[in-house]
Amino acid sequence: MASSARSGSAIKQVIIIVVLLLLLLALAVSYYLLTRPPAVEGQGERDRAFLFSIYGFEGDLLRRPTGVGIDSQGNIHVADTGKRRIVEFDSEGNFIRVYGEAGREPLKLWSPIDVAVTPDGRSFVVDRGQSKLVEYDATGVAVRDITIEEPPSSIEISGDTMFVTTDSGVLIATLEGELQSGYVSRGKEPGQFDRPAGVAVGEDDTLYIADSLNYRVQAISAQGEPLWQYGEPIPADQAVQFDSEDRKFGLPASIAIDENGLIYVVDGLNSEVVVMNTDGERIETIGDVGHEDGSFYYPDGIDYDDGVIVIADKFNDRVEVFRTPVPPGQEWRAFVPYAIGLLLLPLLLIPFLRRGRKYALTPEVVALLEADDDRGIVADALKRVFTTAELASVGSEIEELKLKWVEKDPDADKVAELMDRFELDSAHAGALAVAVALRGKRLLLAEDEATTAAAKELEVPVVTYDEIKRVLTEDGSDKGGKAKPAKTAIVEEPEVAGDSSAGTDDTGEEG
Repeated sequence: MASSARSGSAIKQVIIIVVLLLLLLALAVSYYLLTRPPAVEGQGERDRAFLFSIYGFEGDLLRRPTGVGIDSQGNIHVADTGKRRIVEFDSEGNFIRVYGEAGREPLKLWSPIDVAVTPDGRSFVVDRGQSKLVEYDATGVAVRDITIEEPPSSIEISGDTMFVTTDSGVLIATLEGELQSGYVSRGKEPGQFDRPAGVAVGEDDTLYIADSLNYRVQAISAQGEPLWQYGEPIPADQAVQFDSEDRKFGLPASIAIDENGLIYVVDGLNSEVVVMNTDGERIETIGDVGHEDGSFYYPDGIDYDDGVIVIADKFNDRVEVFRTPVPPGQEWRAFVPYAIGLLLLPLLLIPFLRRGRKYALTPEVVALLEADDDRGIVADALKRVFTTAELASVGSEIEELKLKWVEKDPDADKVAELMDRFELDSAHAGALAVAVALRGKRLLLAEDEATTAAAKELEVPVVTYDEIKRVLTEDGSDKGGKAKPAKTAIVEEPEVAGDSSAGTDDTGEEG
């Protein structure tokens, strides 16, 4: 019985180790896959963040997609302008549905160029040709039109607020379409706009606006004050030919921001995405002109969610999905898997730190050890025992007894209580107090009836010296019937009611 119990314990330890190792491996692999910049064969350094492209579904290709929006589930909604509809895909590019009916009548779409989705699943689609927004419920059914005086060009939803760009600026309204405020002033000065085509909202409510025909990005505070601009207006008659080191954008077409404060500006004319920080400083560029995956051909709309940016690559008739680059100063994230491994290392060592049961002895058992010629069998199995200082002093004098004596100083009040409650002398009450104080798997070796009865009442497992000796002799006998020492300590034998789970004793030693 003892052999099978020990075998079961060893199997449990192996299972724990395997599970923890698999957990560590899964964490490391998951973090690596989530944070590594994916490489694309044949693409340059600037395209390292490319994930995949969406061209359409079931043979039905996209046609001049202009705007994109990501919902709270990570699904991608595409304003498929050329086919006058909205197409929804999941986060891996798999087709979900089409919604929006083409037409010039109420609740229909004629030139959808952008889409945004609320947290509760409603969609708002910008129909520039009909100067309106069309609202759809979560099932894709059109429920109302919201008329805009100037032709709208983009929409952004932040919380319960929508931001709509028009030819003259930015309108701010509730999701019910009630105008709250806005920044509407057409011109070239800071705080003025000329056909802005996108707005992104920072965590401090700062607005970052792609001021398209002023060829710049503007930052406007929550109080409406211009903070900075990156780029500057270009005379209209020189816009196409104008080439200068001071020109920052070919044409800023749309804009998005992530939780790290990185701003992504689609430069439609230069076919690239400019990455900036919230101080208006250019950091890097993603993509380049071309038709291969990871490059662009006059891109337009952009949206961001949970480490992913989605771009409407308009004249390549597709949508491209990129993993955002690691922001400057956060390269430490590459070392996180190793930190996780170090944190889990102590858990991997727990099975090796456990030493089975803790044994406590009464005076009679110490005397039996001294008198027993085969005491080495018991000593090899117990390995260490917890006793009072008095018993440890006696036991350590026994010749040729390889047993570690761990001295415990039982609480004097507890000893007195046990003496009074069970009519024990101080030596037996002290031994019992030591056993009671042990945590984890514990076993008291006792001979007298009073101590045995007290231990059982206190739910402390208790056996006699002969019972221990018999188990060891039966388990360790060879073919000739001669007893030999057991190789390991008794862990599960005998099973006694009142045993508790493994832990640490009150000395801080692992059990």
